[in-house]
Amino acid sequence: MGSTEFAYIVYAIAQAVVAVWAFVLWRKDRTVGALALLLPIAAVWYDNLIIALGGFIGPGPMLQALTFPRFAGHALLTPLWIVAAVSFAVRAGAFAKRARTVVIGSYVLYGAMVAVGLLNEVVFFKGELVTEGDAVYYTNVGRLFTPPPPSLTMLVVVLICGALVLWHTRWPWMLLGALPVPLSQFLRSDSSAFLLVNSGEVIMSVSLVATLAFLQRRKV
Repeated sequence: MGSTEFAYIVYAIAQAVVAVWAFVLWRKDRTVGALALLLPIAAVWYDNLIIALGGFIGPGPMLQALTFPRFAGHALLTPLWIVAAVSFAVRAGAFAKRARTVVIGSYVLYGAMVAVGLLNEVVFFKGELVTEGDAVYYTNVGRLFTPPPPSLTMLVVVLICGALVLWHTRWPWMLLGALPVPLSQFLRSDSSAFLLVNSGEVIMSVSLVATLAFLQRRKV
């Protein structure tokens, strides 16, 4: 096992731990926001796991079959963090009497981003084999839009809602935890891209789950 494969395994393990934490919190608080937090983490866990195992599986039909759900998961589940982030801001006290309208708006925005994501990642999926260090995986070179609009939209919503949570509760970690993701896009280089991007994803996952835990405690 090489260093890149090992790194992706570490990322997969980290996301699995965060997913279990999110699941425990969801069991205590079975809201739409808590569920919308959990599912994207599961999608990112699967994404890292398949990349980590790609070298063992090897190029071919099996790896291609395991790759397609990675992109379908991103299309369907990653935008759910829009719903989760808005629900956290509402629980923190943002939007006041407009809360219901904003929540409905988050569902509409989620649906729109799913439509774009399915078009970008599923309908126009075209796999191309990539060797990144010692990791072997397929990427999608058929995208109509790069970077994907759903991921960018989700990130903007998380940052805005993180700022609102900070404003209303003085809890800074939702906002600070999301910042490494856009920063990694500016700082990335060929040798460090996967390290920066995937570490940022783990940090954002942890910050969102920690925010839900904080809001649950604050409610009590």
